[in-house]
This record gives sequence, structure tokens and C-alpha cells, in this order.
Amino acid sequence: MRHLRLAWRQLVTEPGYSAVTILGLAAGFATCFALLAYVTLSFSYNRHVPAAHEVYAVKQHMNLTGKPGWFEVVPMPLLRVAEQSGMTQAAVLAIPANASVRTPSGVLQVKMLTVSPGFPQVFGVAAAEGDLARALARPDGVALTYRAALKALGTRAALGKVLHIDGKTLTVMALLADPPAASALQYELVNSLDSVLMPQEYRAHMEDSWGMIAGYLYVRLAPGIAPVDFTAHLQRTFDHSPLRQELPPDLVQKLGSRKMADLALTPLTDLYFDASLEGRPGSSPHGDRAVVIGLGLVGVLVLALAVANYVNLAAVRTTRRQPEIVLRKVLGASAFRLAGQLLAEALLVAMVATTLGLLLVWLMLPALSGMLDRPLDQAMPPAAILAALAVGIVTGLLAGLYPLWIALDMRPATVLAMRRDLEPRGGLWLRRALTVLQLTVAMGLTAATLAIAWQARFASSADPGFDVAPLLTVELPRELWLGPQGRQFRDALRRLPHVRGVAFCENAVGQRFAGQNGPIRRLGGPETVLVSRNVSADFFQLYGVEALAGRTFDPKIERDDVPTTVMLNRAGALALGFPSAQAAVGGLVSFEHGGKQLTARVIGIAPDLRHESLRETPQPMFYRNALGASVLTIRTDGDMRELERQAAELFGKFFPDDVPRMRPAASYLTDHYAQDMRLASLLGAASLVAILLSAFGIYVLSAYNVQRRAREIVLRKLYGAGRAAIARLLGREFAVLLVLGAVIGLPPAALAIRAYLASFTDHAPVAGWTLLGAAAIAVLVALAATARHTIAALRATPAAVLKT
Repeated sequence: MRHLRLAWRQLVTEPGYSAVTILGLAAGFATCFALLAYVTLSFSYNRHVPAAHEVYAVKQHMNLTGKPGWFEVVPMPLLRVAEQSGMTQAAVLAIPANASVRTPSGVLQVKMLTVSPGFPQVFGVAAAEGDLARALARPDGVALTYRAALKALGTRAALGKVLHIDGKTLTVMALLADPPAASALQYELVNSLDSVLMPQEYRAHMEDSWGMIAGYLYVRLAPGIAPVDFTAHLQRTFDHSPLRQELPPDLVQKLGSRKMADLALTPLTDLYFDASLEGRPGSSPHGDRAVVIGLGLVGVLVLALAVANYVNLAAVRTTRRQPEIVLRKVLGASAFRLAGQLLAEALLVAMVATTLGLLLVWLMLPALSGMLDRPLDQAMPPAAILAALAVGIVTGLLAGLYPLWIALDMRPATVLAMRRDLEPRGGLWLRRALTVLQLTVAMGLTAATLAIAWQARFASSADPGFDVAPLLTVELPRELWLGPQGRQFRDALRRLPHVRGVAFCENAVGQRFAGQNGPIRRLGGPETVLVSRNVSADFFQLYGVEALAGRTFDPKIERDDVPTTVMLNRAGALALGFPSAQAAVGGLVSFEHGGKQLTARVIGIAPDLRHESLRETPQPMFYRNALGASVLTIRTDGDMRELERQAAELFGKFFPDDVPRMRPAASYLTDHYAQDMRLASLLGAASLVAILLSAFGIYVLSAYNVQRRAREIVLRKLYGAGRAAIARLLGREFAVLLVLGAVIGLPPAALAIRAYLASFTDHAPVAGWTLLGAAAIAVLVALAATARHTIAALRATPAAVLKT
């Protein structure tokens, strides 16, 4: 405690040094702790589930659809197969959705999870109050989390209270703890498949449909059952399901040795990092393991830069305290006592910086949660705070070792005789190495940030095939797609001022959507499966899209109730076996619609609109003019905000029990790259911290160099050296450090950029300008950081320097 009191007095007497040192370390700690909080959250997903190693998620790889790949959503009949297999302790089908709850103050949305009875057994969920099994057994029963109870009813004592959801009355029969942030299933309201909120005809259709995706399927395997054996059982059952018998011979022949769909299991604890599901429509939150680990390493590197700055500052400060330190040695201070004092100073600085860093993290976490789209605002439990303080203590002790080495190496006779070097042999090289480390990290991070931000901007602004600026989308309640209210709402929107058209579409262009996929046959040709889209007859006119060949749908000709004509995109025409897109116009195709086999004429070829991100090639697709669609798209020539306000008012009149879900059409396209923009923002913040820390490190090293070479500089001046020669002398060392930093840091950055861009089918002309840009920024930072001491050296007079 005595050492700490003396250390505190030292910090108070040198406020400038203390502020710079503590703030630099605090910035490093804050960046490191914030990124490690994200890493910790990512690696803790679903680990709260009791005996989580027994729980697996079922996924399927669709081989029949026009959009191949792994999907987390599976057909509902697989639930019955899992429950009756004798190989599971429990199984649950979970269907996430939004529910509109009417309250005295209006209508609000809650996250609803519709589940089968096995939900409590699979996820270990128990009611905090009430009876969860009873809530799932009764059609009018629901379970609420405490957070939802407060939001919807204004009280946590909600047991037995009545809720009005989507125009129906339900009773709260169980109250649940809020699910952890790191949970694959986020919910505020839980109801059953038998609930009045689930249309029974829709459920009956899902129960019998092997080709229709329904929800997430999770199973808790019985003891001794290997995942591979259970997967084989699911696969055999699916292979011999009625879906196989319903397939036309052409599709069976096209499949060849492949299965209709490949099934697989993913351990619940590994589900978050399942790369095959990341970014897939209908998937729960997923992350990239390499990116998460990389961000953790970035946090550690930024902390290392901050510690390097502290070491540099502490070393300079220690050399300036040589008279004090050797005088203490002369007066009998032991090495142990001297070490205790200097380590106490380092420990105090580190602890103050750690505390300030934790405060900064606490202030940053809400913003960081929005940046990363992850619930980090509650990621500071007591255990994490204690761990952070422990890291601060260890960091402080380690950072204090080098200044301690300098102090212990000081010899009183040499110092008092004024015959001394400023630090031990090799110390200068260590500090140069630390500066190179700072430049390496700063340049590498800056180059990667520039490349990711440039590509994300390029992808977000890539031409989707139509003008998105004047388009606003409104999602309709599912049960009202085809009802008169939906059409009346459309007609009312058309009468608004500045509205130039309203069209139905199954989903907005660019919207993440698993898609409806159905067999379609060119008459006289083979049958294949294409992604289908239901659109109204004025869809293409509203989007301003012209046909590549033939014509688009025309509301004056087509009727929206019976799809007698279709349009293909270019990829769809080729997939159906037409020799070219133009040759498909006028051809006849056959497909199923509304339980009937229809024959329609191809009237035109649509461009390959950007339904997907630039990471995927356009899928073969056909459009049919039918109103089985849930999205209205509005075109306006007026103010978008005013249109949103007017549309929301109309929505409330037609659908009083629902919350309007509307957004600009452009937002669906940018959603594809939201994760890239978040990564660029995060790396940009880390790069800025790294640049500032490297600038400060160069500043300190520049000050030390001018101090160390002061006599050499003035002697050169006495022998006729000009200002340019002195500037070159001082700048030569930093030029070498910059080159070393570029040689070490830029090649790994180039490899990382190449790997990132390889995931895109089209990318911006990045070339090498991001590397040159990062190097240029480093040069500017070095010039700015060395300018003050270089100017001081140029102005120094021989008399003033030699006198001291």
C-alpha cells in the first residue's frame, strides 16, 4: 500500500504523462474488452441448454429446388419421424414469427415461437410461474417471458391475464425467464401448433407435405444413439416418403443417384458456427468462426499496441528519472524495494486504465450491439468484469518489466559522472521493434478495412435491374393475402397523392426468402424445378423492368386470379431446355398451381433481377401472375417519409390488429451486405485506434531519438550540415521502420483481401490501391508524429545543447 501511495503521488505530480499513458492504455483495454465480449458471446451460443451435447439441429440440402444449398428449416413430417423413431428423448419443431398484441396504448409486435410439445424437454425450459405444459396443451393458452409481460401488460404479474393477439383472445398460463442473449431461439411469446393463432388448415397442409418447409427441428438423442444412425433413419424415411412417388419421371431421371434432399445433424453447441447455414434464408443467427477469431486477435493486437506505447513512455520517463533512481540506490535502496516501487507504479496505471476501459466498454456496448447486430448490451456480468481486472493486473506487471530492467541496470558511478547511455544496450532495438509492430498492425488493418468497405459499398450500389429509390414495400398479414381486405388496401393506396402504382409480389426483390420451388415442364421437354414468384400483372411495369424478349405482364390483358401466362428469366429459359432466351417466347409450359395442373404460355423473358447477393449467381426462375403474395410495392414520385406516414394510417384502418411492416425496397438489397458493413465499421474503429496508437508510438520514439542524438545533430550543424541534411538524418530511421512495417503487414492483408473478395461473383476493382492507401496513411501519420521534434531539432542551437 505504501508503494501504491507513492505511485499515486508520482501520477499526480506528472498530470500530462499520467493522462496520456492512462488514456492510451484505456483505449487499448476498451477495444480489446469490447471485441472479446463479442467473441465470448459467439462461442457461448446455446451452451445454456442443459446437456446441450445431446441436442442436435436437423438441416437439409435441397437437390430438387432451383436454389440448392443447406437450409435450417425442414418439412414438418420429419417431426413425427423423430418422435416415433425410438432414438430420441424428445423432439421439437419451432416456427418463429411475429405476433401483433393489442394493448390499451396501441398495437405492438412481440417475437412469437410456435412449438410442438417437446419444447420443454429439448431445451430444458421450465415455467418460472404457472404451467408451461398446460399453456402448450390449450389452444387459447400462451406463455410469456417477463420482458414481454412488462411490454404488453405493464406488469410482471401477468399470470392469468388476457391477451388480444391478431384479433384473437388468449390467456397467459405460464411465465418464462427471458432467453439468454446467446440463444438460437429468441422468443417473447410461446404457443403451440394447436393454438388458435395457427390456422388449422395451414397446419394440416404442413403435416402432410414432405416438400414444404415448416420450421426448425431439434432433437435430443437418447443415450447410446449415435448421430449418424439417427441421420440414416431420417434419410431412409425421407427417401421413401410420398414425395418420391409424386415426382415425375423426368425429375427422377434428372436426380440420378442423388437424393431428393440430403439430411444432416449439427450439434446445438456448433450451430452458430455452421458455415453452410450462414446467410441462408430462414436461418437463425450465425457467425463466421474465422471472422470471430480474427476480431478477437485484432482486439489483442490493439491492446498490445497500447502496451507498447506504455512501455515506450515508461522507458523514456525512467531514463529521465536516472538521478532519482541512482540516488536511491546510493542511499541503500535494495533491488527488491526498487522493483516493488516501479511495479506498483505500472500496476496502478494499468488498474486505472482498466477501470476506465471497462467504463468505456459499458458506454460502447449498446452502440456495438447495433453495429454487430448481436445483443452485447448485457455482456458484462460480474465474472467478465473480474476477468478484465485480472487481465489489467497481469498486463500492468508485464508492461512494467522493461522500465524496471532499465532502472536496475543503472550504475550510480556512471550516471553521477554524466557518462551514460539513455537506456541499456538493446533497449533501443526493442523500442524500434515495438514501433514496427504498431505500423504493421495499423497498415494491415487499414488495408483490410478499405477493401471490405469499398466492396460492401460497391455491392450495395450494384444495379439490381431496376430503380429502387421510389419504391416502398408493405408486408401484409399472412391470412389476409388473398382476402378482400388486401385488395381494398391496395386500391386505397393507389388513391393516395403522388402514388404512381401499387403491385403485389410474393416477396420483395432482394428479400431473403427460401422461396417456393415447383416442377415446371416445357411441353415436349424435360421437367425441372425452378424458383417461382407470384406477382400481380402490373409488377414489372411498377418496377420499371422491360422484357429482354417478348413482353411483360400487362394488367389490361392478364388476369391476376388464373395464371394463364408466365415469364421466365434468362437462366430459367435455358434451364427448361430452350435453345435461347428469345426462342422461349411463345413456348408452352406446364406447372401445378392451386392443386391443379395448368398450361401457360411464355410471353416474355425478364432480366436476371438481383434477388440474391453478389455472392450468388442468379437462379433459374419463372414468374406467374397470381395474387398469392404477401408484399405490396408502392411507387411514388413524392416524399418517401410522407408516403410511409399515409400508408401506416391506411394500414391501421384496414388491419387494426396488426403492426405495419414497411420499408424502402432498397433496404432489402443492402441487407445482403449488412454484415460486411458491420465488419468494415468494426475494423475501421479498430484501425483508427491502431493508427492513433502507432502515431503516439512514433511521436515518443521521435522525441527519444532527438534527445539521444542532440549532440550529434548540433555537431553536424557546426560542421556545416543544412536543415535538409538534418531532416534526412532524423527521417531515415522512420523510413526504414515504415518499409519494414509495410513488408510485414501488407502481404497478409493482401491475402486476407483476396480471400474475402473470392466469395463474390463480382467485385469492385480493388487491385492494390487499398494497400497503397494504407501505406500512404502510415506515411502521413509518421510525418505528422515526427514533425514537432524534427522542427525542434532544426531550431536547436549548438550553444544551448552543448551547455546541457
